[in-house]
Amino acid sequence: MHIDEILQCLRAVHIAPDVFVRTSSEEHKRRSLAIYKQLDAAGYIELRDAEQLYCESCDEFAADSLAVGKCPACNAAADSNLCENCGLAIQHSLLRDAVHTPCGHALTLRPIRQAHFNFERLAPTLDRAIEGSGWPDTIKHKEIEWLRTELRALPMSRHFDCGVTLVAPAEVAGQTLLTWFEGLWCFDTGIERICKQNGADYDDTMRSPDTKLLFFMGQDNRFYYTIGVTASLLARGYAIPHNHAIQDYYKLEGAKFSTGRDHAMWADEVARDIDPSVLRYYLARIAKAFGSDDNDFQIEGLVRAAARIHLFETALRKHAGSNAKLTVDTLKPERVLDIEHYCQAMHEARVWAALDAIDAFFEGGGLARSEAGASATEISVFLSMLHPVVPVLAARYGAFFFGAGWRPGLDNCAVWPSADTLSVMDAPLFGEPIPDAFIAAYEQRFRAAPATT
Repeated sequence: MHIDEILQCLRAVHIAPDVFVRTSSEEHKRRSLAIYKQLDAAGYIELRDAEQLYCESCDEFAADSLAVGKCPACNAAADSNLCENCGLAIQHSLLRDAVHTPCGHALTLRPIRQAHFNFERLAPTLDRAIEGSGWPDTIKHKEIEWLRTELRALPMSRHFDCGVTLVAPAEVAGQTLLTWFEGLWCFDTGIERICKQNGADYDDTMRSPDTKLLFFMGQDNRFYYTIGVTASLLARGYAIPHNHAIQDYYKLEGAKFSTGRDHAMWADEVARDIDPSVLRYYLARIAKAFGSDDNDFQIEGLVRAAARIHLFETALRKHAGSNAKLTVDTLKPERVLDIEHYCQAMHEARVWAALDAIDAFFEGGGLARSEAGASATEISVFLSMLHPVVPVLAARYGAFFFGAGWRPGLDNCAVWPSADTLSVMDAPLFGEPIPDAFIAAYEQRFRAAPATT
């Protein structure tokens, strides 16, 4: 159910995954067991005595979201894996007031034999790798602090019906791999699939200095991606991720999205009334870095995003009918500097900073002037910078000015206007004003005072 909903929301905002991995697929199960065996052969997996939460009422072990309680560090609601509030990887023995979600009864602890990732052995190498990485400082410092002050082995298996089942060694046979390892190894399964599709060798690809892994995630995934996934790469002889783009949760009107409280919106629903390019632009604009606590979705911001897109389009359309007169000129040094700032921000996966560079390019160049002052070069560069955020918009205007063969590019973007381009841009604007009915429904749903009795 959720997979279909997620894919539908992605399609609504013009996103199509190159590879979509199902953790239930035989392909992924095989790949996950192969990674486990590699880590075991390298000496990073140990069997240790541990404890797992158990429901006496249901006569079964509990794990993942089926065991909930309070975080031992911040006292926020958490499940038996991770605290979404502070990012702590929770040990079953430390979860406070643990209850079994299917029946609501209190959980007890039972001793088990469990596979663990031996982080103690890898810690010095992992510490040096993260210290020397180009990760954002906030993320880098948090993970190094864990390695230096809270270092411990992390469980990799447990008694649970869902997941990839271990068949050896005998002491843990029948247990399933922890979701925060096996589930996150989907990227490995996806890379292997892409390599096969392109006739490339997986191991050569993973070891190539030209290969860079970038991960995009919400704050709840931070710990296991930056520690667990990174360690599983390093322990197998591969480079650690080039970067991690981690966000705080998007908030809606100052509060976390919550489907249970109907405090949420779905992208496909919003896209029925709001052009997907406007929605993409606004979501990118408020997708700030982890720890900034500055990513609140509000209707006023969506209205401003539509107005900004409208401004861009108005500036572009003033050149309609004079395509052939546009010149191919060398950009001014100030605009070249804007491009450099943009490229650096995109390289570091700081999309919000890239949007600031786009604004600087737009405001400082001929596009923003009332008189027709932009060159073909400037228009092509501007559309190329916009393309990753609003690809449908950029492609439509690129084809209008330069023909169907236009492609975004910043290195060699001086292109001549096509002789067969249209003289009139008669397609509707992407940045149409947000409908009054949408604004009214939004305010009624999320801002109306609660009824009193």
